[in-house]
Amino acid sequence: MTYRPLIGVVTYTLEGGRVARWPEGGYGVPAPYVQELRRAGARTLLLAPGEAGDAAELLAPFDGLLLAGGGDVDPSRYGATSDAAHCYGVDAERDDLEIALLHAADEASMPTLCICRGMQVMNVAFGGTLHQHLPNVPDLIPHGLPVDGTRAIHTVSPIAGTRLSATTMAGTLTCSSHHHQGVDRLGEGLTVSGRSPDGLAEAIERGLLDMNAPDAGWMLGVQWHPEDAARTDPAQRSLFEGLVLLAGWRGRRARPGETQGRSRAYHIADPDPTWAAAFERERERITAALPPALVARVEHIGSTSVPGLAAKPIIDISLALTALIPRDAYRDPLCSLGYTHQLDPWNDDHEYFSREETGLDAFHVHVCLADAEFETRHLAFRDWLRTHPEDATAYVEVKRALAAAHPHDIVSYVEGKTDFIASLEARALGSATASGGPGRRD
Repeated sequence: MTYRPLIGVVTYTLEGGRVARWPEGGYGVPAPYVQELRRAGARTLLLAPGEAGDAAELLAPFDGLLLAGGGDVDPSRYGATSDAAHCYGVDAERDDLEIALLHAADEASMPTLCICRGMQVMNVAFGGTLHQHLPNVPDLIPHGLPVDGTRAIHTVSPIAGTRLSATTMAGTLTCSSHHHQGVDRLGEGLTVSGRSPDGLAEAIERGLLDMNAPDAGWMLGVQWHPEDAARTDPAQRSLFEGLVLLAGWRGRRARPGETQGRSRAYHIADPDPTWAAAFERERERITAALPPALVARVEHIGSTSVPGLAAKPIIDISLALTALIPRDAYRDPLCSLGYTHQLDPWNDDHEYFSREETGLDAFHVHVCLADAEFETRHLAFRDWLRTHPEDATAYVEVKRALAAAHPHDIVSYVEGKTDFIASLEARALGSATASGGPGRRD
């Protein structure tokens, strides 16, 4: 079963006469926003300014939210007097709707992508202010002028450890920019995650710093226009893919009062001694495909790596590399082996690939930075289960109970294990520290 998440997109208000034979105006959004969401696997539905109702109620049918570009935010929203010479396209109803939706999305931890004006609304919604006309700010590079129809191509440097870095995994980004306003004072609870060469904040985000928390959230604002280059630039395309991926996870969860989710069926299988041999065969294929200098370790992790442990019949592989940027260095070789790539929009020390095979549900390859948290945690957890059969037995009981309670709901299954796994990981990491570290294939 493939669930296509539903993304809400807030429209522009089109004044009368802007569209031929629409004398009373209308509502619309530039096609590339919708096209890129659909290309990433989403369904889309438009939300028009002036929509009545509580923002949380309006968002209820959706799995994700996108705020697009457009005119200026009313300066009175952030306590400023309008720069009448340069302020354009103010739409009070659109400001009202988007600010309310952002607060509702934040409360619900709904995946949200805010583009250009959308990032400015995001900053204002959480108490920030804006430079009203960037050409009046000293020492800034050109960022394009929307009213004149000009755009600038400049770089943006993602900050390590941010959602922007985790989603794009490309190092310095080349961005299409046409905005005459920008972040001045940063809003409360927001973090700058990318800057242009002049130091201007070009990306901001909101969410818990602990990205492993189920409710960490993913609200990302970018000041440039990724839809301009998404067809040809994988890093720009990944912003839409990240939104749709997380919205899909949200949408696959069983709704309140329902027992069935929207993910494909899964099951817990009895231990199979062939799982170890399957890993060894796949390890040889992977190491042969990748540059030797890039590979630090290849380890069997997950439940199938623990002899005698019942598990979903999936061979989880930790592929520890010396560098994860740029991702093309490992994505292309793995895809040539039949793997499908799925980015990790939370962690820039982890990427994910999967490949189905007859007789198994799949091989999952977790590409991680060598010695980073992901590798350390998973190796310590695996080694703990191998040496503590009573905890391994308890883990199987937890998994079987969750699988029975959440059919077709892999999200609730995964999240239901989180506290149990975290408790064992804490003990395992403490033990590993005392003994010099988790086991590895060096």
